[in-house]
Amino acid sequence: MTPAVPALIGISSRRTAAAGRTGTSVIRTTRAVLATAVPTAALALSVLLASAAVAPEAVTAPESTPTSAPLPVPTATASSTALPWPSSATRSGRDSDTDAATACCTIPSAESTSAPAAPVEDVDPEGSPDSTSPTATPAPQDPERLPEQQDAGGVDVGVRIDPPTGPGALSMTVAGSAATLVESGSTPLRRQFLGALPRITVTDTRDPAQGPAASGWYVLGTASDFTGASGASIGAAHLGWTPELAGSGGAVSAGPRVSGVLDGGSGVRDAVLVGADDDSPAQAGSWSATADLILATEPTVAAGAYRSTLTLSLFE
Repeated sequence: MTPAVPALIGISSRRTAAAGRTGTSVIRTTRAVLATAVPTAALALSVLLASAAVAPEAVTAPESTPTSAPLPVPTATASSTALPWPSSATRSGRDSDTDAATACCTIPSAESTSAPAAPVEDVDPEGSPDSTSPTATPAPQDPERLPEQQDAGGVDVGVRIDPPTGPGALSMTVAGSAATLVESGSTPLRRQFLGALPRITVTDTRDPAQGPAASGWYVLGTASDFTGASGASIGAAHLGWTPELAGSGGAVSAGPRVSGVLDGGSGVRDAVLVGADDDSPAQAGSWSATADLILATEPTVAAGAYRSTLTLSLFE
């Protein structure tokens, strides 16, 4: 009996249709701080008055006038010493006139004329600027004070951006990446190997109202030659398939059966697996399809492991 020759098909798919500190810069503003306080006019006047109060004798007494001296006011207090003349009640008119003349003609002394300088006693004798009101000269701000960083930390900021949902797209997925053919139904005249294509799914999320009235698409399959490790090969024309649509597709249908060269066909080359007619109305949805694979060879084929690549492409 002829030994079985296993054949492996690698599946590849492609989409060919268009589908929708900080160097913190501390800016310090220089604030002018005067090293020597410039006295104001009020401060200079205070110093001058303080000097006059310290040395009152240096000030010339103003010329006295008879009306500048206050008259003495007699009091009712009795003197503790006996007077050589009678009391005021029994004094003669001559004595009264003499006392009045004495009081009238008394010249004020220098001490009495300097009395108006007494108000300067409230002034600081040393004329220091401290004698002025505390609010007259505001305290300067410390120019050396700088902001101090107490702590620092970092926060990770992340964002997840999903693919856009509109206006939709036409896409295809394949459930597997390989298919294995196993010998079954061989005869003395031919050797035959069977297998199944992994399920493919076409999804159309486009909005029919925003697209064209008719929108056709289709999936094509093309197989390459089978090659063995010893250099032997089996032509791609020996591979055939029978597509099958899973469920009802409406305007979507499976492609026709394709036979290999030994069965009168040309093999899987730009063969339609599934598709929607070009004049079919646009519709959103999802459709799945698969295909039965059959490889038929001559009985004299060399034994060994062979591999081929079946490329699936979505067009619109």
